Amino acid sequence: MEKNSLKKLLSIAMVCLLAVLAAACSPVQESSSPDGQSAAIKGTPATVTYVVDGDTLDVKFKNGKTERVRMLLVDTPETKHPRLGVQPFGPESSKFTKTQLTGKKVGIELDISERDKYGRLLAYIWIGKQNFNQLLLEKGLARVAYVYPPNTKYVDQFRATQEKAQQKGIGIWSIENYAQEDGFHENSKSPSSNENKQPANPPSNEKPKGKCNIKGNKQSMIYHVPGGQSYDVTKAEVIFCSEAEAQKAGYRKAKR
Repeated sequence: MEKNSLKKLLSIAMVCLLAVLAAACSPVQESSSPDGQSAAIKGTPATVTYVVDGDTLDVKFKNGKTERVRMLLVDTPETKHPRLGVQPFGPESSKFTKTQLTGKKVGIELDISERDKYGRLLAYIWIGKQNFNQLLLEKGLARVAYVYPPNTKYVDQFRATQEKAQQKGIGIWSIENYAQEDGFHENSKSPSSNENKQPANPPSNEKPKGKCNIKGNKQSMIYHVPGGQSYDVTKAEVIFCSEAEAQKAGYRKAKR
Protein backbone atom coordinates (compact mmCIF):
# COMPACT_ATOMS: atom_id res chain seq x y z
CA MET A 1 0.00 0.00 0.00
CA GLU A 2 2.77 2.39 0.96
CA LYS A 3 4.73 1.43 -2.16
CA ASN A 4 1.74 2.31 -4.38
CA SER A 5 1.37 5.72 -2.72
CA LEU A 6 5.06 6.40 -3.18
CA LYS A 7 4.86 5.53 -6.85
CA LYS A 8 1.92 7.89 -7.33
CA LEU A 9 3.79 10.75 -5.63
CA LEU A 10 6.85 10.16 -7.80
CA SER A 11 4.72 10.13 -10.95
CA ILE A 12 3.05 13.43 -10.02
CA ALA A 13 6.41 15.03 -9.23
CA MET A 14 7.80 13.90 -12.59
CA VAL A 15 4.83 15.38 -14.51
CA CYS A 16 5.21 18.72 -12.72
CA LEU A 17 8.96 18.80 -13.42
CA LEU A 18 8.40 18.14 -17.13
CA ALA A 19 5.76 20.88 -17.29
CA VAL A 20 8.15 23.42 -15.74
CA LEU A 21 10.95 22.44 -18.13
CA ALA A 22 8.64 22.70 -21.14
CA ALA A 23 7.53 26.21 -20.16
CA ALA A 24 11.08 27.36 -19.64
CA CYS A 25 12.16 26.10 -23.06
CA SER A 26 9.20 27.55 -25.01
CA PRO A 27 9.98 30.55 -27.24
CA VAL A 28 8.72 33.93 -26.01
CA GLN A 29 6.04 35.57 -28.20
CA GLU A 30 7.00 39.18 -28.81
CA SER A 31 4.28 41.66 -29.72
CA SER A 32 6.64 44.29 -31.03
CA SER A 33 10.08 44.78 -32.48
CA PRO A 34 12.99 46.13 -30.37
CA ASP A 35 12.37 49.72 -31.53
CA GLY A 36 8.77 49.63 -30.36
CA GLN A 37 7.22 49.32 -33.82
CA SER A 38 4.60 46.67 -34.40
CA ALA A 39 6.17 43.62 -36.00
CA ALA A 40 3.14 43.38 -38.31
CA ILE A 41 3.54 46.87 -39.75
CA LYS A 42 2.98 47.10 -43.51
CA GLY A 43 5.98 48.48 -45.38
CA THR A 44 9.01 50.27 -43.97
CA PRO A 45 8.44 52.11 -40.65
CA ALA A 46 8.77 55.89 -40.79
CA THR A 47 7.49 59.02 -39.05
CA VAL A 48 5.60 61.76 -40.89
CA THR A 49 7.44 65.05 -40.32
CA TYR A 50 5.57 67.36 -42.68
CA VAL A 51 2.48 67.28 -44.90
CA VAL A 52 2.77 69.28 -48.14
CA ASP A 53 -0.81 68.73 -49.29
CA GLY A 54 -3.40 65.97 -49.53
CA ASP A 55 -1.23 63.46 -51.39
CA THR A 56 2.37 64.54 -50.66
CA LEU A 57 4.34 64.40 -47.41
CA ASP A 58 7.79 64.16 -45.86
CA VAL A 59 8.81 61.17 -43.73
CA LYS A 60 11.84 60.29 -41.64
CA PHE A 61 13.11 56.73 -41.55
CA LYS A 62 14.81 55.00 -38.62
CA ASN A 63 18.24 55.59 -40.15
CA GLY A 64 17.60 59.34 -39.97
CA LYS A 65 17.07 59.83 -43.70
CA THR A 66 14.20 62.12 -44.75
CA GLU A 67 12.31 61.56 -47.99
CA ARG A 68 9.47 63.32 -49.78
CA VAL A 69 6.72 60.84 -50.64
CA ARG A 70 4.04 61.08 -53.33
CA MET A 71 1.11 58.73 -52.72
CA LEU A 72 0.59 56.19 -55.49
CA LEU A 73 -2.52 55.97 -57.69
CA VAL A 74 -4.34 58.94 -56.12
CA ASP A 75 -4.64 62.65 -56.82
CA THR A 76 -6.09 65.31 -54.53
CA PRO A 77 -7.08 68.84 -55.61
CA GLU A 78 -4.32 71.45 -55.51
CA THR A 79 -3.69 74.01 -52.78
CA LYS A 80 -0.32 75.47 -53.77
CA HIS A 81 -0.10 75.10 -57.53
CA PRO A 82 1.51 78.17 -59.21
CA ARG A 83 -1.01 78.13 -62.07
CA LEU A 84 -4.09 76.35 -60.70
CA GLY A 85 -3.98 77.90 -57.23
CA VAL A 86 -6.46 76.55 -54.68
CA GLN A 87 -8.96 74.10 -56.13
CA PRO A 88 -12.29 73.01 -54.60
CA PHE A 89 -11.74 70.42 -51.85
CA GLY A 90 -8.00 71.04 -51.95
CA PRO A 91 -7.94 72.60 -48.47
CA GLU A 92 -10.20 69.85 -47.14
CA SER A 93 -7.99 67.03 -48.42
CA SER A 94 -4.84 68.77 -47.19
CA LYS A 95 -6.34 69.34 -43.73
CA PHE A 96 -7.47 65.71 -43.51
CA THR A 97 -4.01 64.38 -44.34
CA LYS A 98 -2.34 66.77 -41.91
CA THR A 99 -4.73 65.85 -39.10
CA GLN A 100 -4.42 62.12 -39.67
CA LEU A 101 -0.69 61.78 -40.38
CA THR A 102 1.40 64.62 -38.96
CA GLY A 103 3.81 63.20 -36.36
CA LYS A 104 2.39 59.69 -36.78
CA LYS A 105 4.32 56.46 -37.31
CA VAL A 106 3.35 54.98 -40.65
CA GLY A 107 4.38 52.22 -43.01
CA ILE A 108 5.84 53.12 -46.41
CA GLU A 109 5.04 50.45 -49.00
CA LEU A 110 6.74 50.80 -52.37
CA ASP A 111 5.53 49.22 -55.60
CA ILE A 112 7.83 48.29 -58.51
CA SER A 113 9.12 51.70 -59.66
CA GLU A 114 10.34 53.60 -56.61
CA ARG A 115 10.55 57.24 -57.75
CA ASP A 116 8.90 59.76 -60.06
CA LYS A 117 10.66 62.22 -62.35
CA TYR A 118 10.98 64.70 -59.47
CA GLY A 119 12.89 62.21 -57.32
CA ARG A 120 10.04 61.66 -54.88
CA LEU A 121 9.37 58.22 -53.43
CA LEU A 122 6.17 56.69 -54.79
CA ALA A 123 4.39 54.77 -52.08
CA TYR A 124 1.26 53.50 -50.37
CA ILE A 125 0.93 54.93 -46.87
CA TRP A 126 -0.24 52.60 -44.12
CA ILE A 127 -1.47 53.79 -40.75
CA GLY A 128 -2.23 50.73 -38.69
CA LYS A 129 -4.10 48.35 -40.97
CA GLN A 130 -5.55 51.19 -43.05
CA ASN A 131 -4.25 52.05 -46.50
CA PHE A 132 -4.33 55.86 -46.33
CA ASN A 133 -4.33 56.29 -50.13
CA GLN A 134 -7.55 54.31 -50.22
CA LEU A 135 -8.97 56.25 -47.28
CA LEU A 136 -8.69 59.50 -49.26
CA LEU A 137 -10.74 57.88 -52.03
CA GLU A 138 -13.28 56.61 -49.53
CA LYS A 139 -13.79 60.12 -48.14
CA GLY A 140 -14.23 61.64 -51.59
CA LEU A 141 -11.06 63.70 -51.19
CA ALA A 142 -9.10 62.15 -54.07
CA ARG A 143 -9.57 60.50 -57.45
CA VAL A 144 -7.79 57.46 -58.88
CA ALA A 145 -5.04 58.86 -61.12
CA TYR A 146 -1.55 58.41 -62.54
CA VAL A 147 -2.09 54.72 -63.20
CA TYR A 148 1.24 53.81 -64.77
CA PRO A 149 2.28 50.13 -64.90
CA PRO A 150 3.96 48.44 -63.18
CA ASN A 151 2.81 50.50 -60.13
CA THR A 152 -0.75 49.15 -60.12
CA LYS A 153 -0.85 46.80 -57.13
CA TYR A 154 -4.05 48.18 -55.57
CA VAL A 155 -5.65 49.87 -58.58
CA ASP A 156 -8.68 47.55 -58.78
CA GLN A 157 -9.68 47.97 -55.14
CA PHE A 158 -8.97 51.71 -55.35
CA ARG A 159 -11.37 52.03 -58.29
CA ALA A 160 -14.02 50.06 -56.43
CA THR A 161 -13.66 52.41 -53.45
CA GLN A 162 -13.87 55.46 -55.74
CA GLU A 163 -17.04 54.15 -57.33
CA LYS A 164 -18.72 53.97 -53.92
CA ALA A 165 -17.75 57.58 -53.19
CA GLN A 166 -19.13 58.62 -56.58
CA GLN A 167 -22.43 56.91 -55.87
CA LYS A 168 -22.68 58.72 -52.53
CA GLY A 169 -21.86 62.04 -54.19
CA ILE A 170 -19.41 63.07 -51.45
CA GLY A 171 -16.43 65.41 -51.56
CA ILE A 172 -15.10 66.02 -55.05
CA TRP A 173 -18.01 64.01 -56.45
CA SER A 174 -20.56 66.49 -55.08
CA ILE A 175 -19.66 68.90 -57.91
CA GLU A 176 -20.92 67.69 -61.25
CA ASN A 177 -18.20 67.00 -63.85
CA TYR A 178 -15.50 68.42 -61.54
CA ALA A 179 -13.36 65.31 -61.07
CA GLN A 180 -12.60 63.66 -64.40
CA GLU A 181 -10.03 61.23 -65.77
CA ASP A 182 -7.74 64.03 -66.94
CA GLY A 183 -7.89 66.08 -63.72
CA PHE A 184 -10.09 68.57 -61.90
CA HIS A 185 -12.19 71.03 -63.87
CA GLU A 186 -13.07 74.08 -61.81
CA ASN A 187 -15.32 75.57 -64.48
CA SER A 188 -17.70 72.69 -63.77
CA LYS A 189 -18.32 73.74 -60.17
CA SER A 190 -20.59 76.65 -61.02
CA PRO A 191 -22.50 77.27 -64.24
CA SER A 192 -22.45 81.03 -63.51
CA SER A 193 -18.84 81.14 -64.74
CA ASN A 194 -20.13 80.32 -68.24
CA GLU A 195 -23.04 82.76 -68.34
CA ASN A 196 -21.56 84.83 -71.16
CA LYS A 197 -20.10 81.91 -73.09
CA GLN A 198 -21.68 79.53 -75.56
CA PRO A 199 -21.59 76.01 -74.03
CA ALA A 200 -19.49 73.43 -75.87
CA ASN A 201 -22.57 71.20 -75.96
CA PRO A 202 -25.56 73.55 -76.13
CA PRO A 203 -28.46 72.41 -73.97
CA SER A 204 -31.70 71.50 -75.64
CA ASN A 205 -33.99 74.52 -76.14
CA GLU A 206 -37.03 72.34 -75.94
CA LYS A 207 -38.85 72.55 -72.63
CA PRO A 208 -40.16 69.23 -71.38
CA LYS A 209 -43.91 69.08 -71.74
CA GLY A 210 -46.32 68.78 -68.84
CA LYS A 211 -44.91 67.84 -65.46
CA CYS A 212 -42.16 65.68 -66.93
CA ASN A 213 -39.49 68.35 -66.56
CA ILE A 214 -36.73 66.72 -64.54
CA LYS A 215 -33.50 66.52 -66.54
CA GLY A 216 -31.05 63.64 -66.14
CA ASN A 217 -27.34 63.57 -67.02
CA LYS A 218 -26.41 60.05 -68.14
CA GLN A 219 -22.67 60.50 -67.55
CA SER A 220 -22.85 61.75 -63.96
CA MET A 221 -26.15 60.01 -63.11
CA ILE A 222 -27.39 63.28 -61.59
CA TYR A 223 -30.87 64.74 -62.11
CA HIS A 224 -31.80 68.43 -62.05
CA VAL A 225 -35.13 69.94 -61.04
CA PRO A 226 -36.54 73.27 -62.29
CA GLY A 227 -35.11 76.18 -60.32
CA GLY A 228 -31.81 74.41 -59.65
CA GLN A 229 -28.59 76.27 -60.33
CA SER A 230 -27.56 73.94 -63.15
CA TYR A 231 -31.02 73.25 -64.57
CA ASP A 232 -30.94 75.67 -67.52
CA VAL A 233 -27.46 74.66 -68.70
CA THR A 234 -28.09 70.93 -68.38
CA LYS A 235 -28.85 69.09 -71.58
CA ALA A 236 -31.94 66.93 -71.20
CA GLU A 237 -30.39 63.58 -72.05
CA VAL A 238 -33.21 61.82 -70.23
CA ILE A 239 -36.45 63.18 -68.80
CA PHE A 240 -38.25 62.10 -65.63
CA CYS A 241 -41.73 62.97 -64.45
CA SER A 242 -40.89 62.74 -60.74
CA GLU A 243 -37.90 62.61 -58.43
CA ALA A 244 -38.99 59.16 -57.30
CA GLU A 245 -38.78 57.98 -60.91
CA ALA A 246 -35.27 59.45 -61.28
CA GLN A 247 -34.06 57.88 -58.05
CA LYS A 248 -35.53 54.52 -59.02
CA ALA A 249 -33.48 54.71 -62.22
CA GLY A 250 -30.33 55.14 -60.16
CA TYR A 251 -29.95 58.92 -60.44
CA ARG A 252 -29.20 61.26 -57.53
CA LYS A 253 -30.34 64.84 -57.07
CA ALA A 254 -27.98 67.73 -57.89
CA LYS A 255 -26.84 69.54 -54.75
CA ARG A 256 -26.85 72.89 -56.51
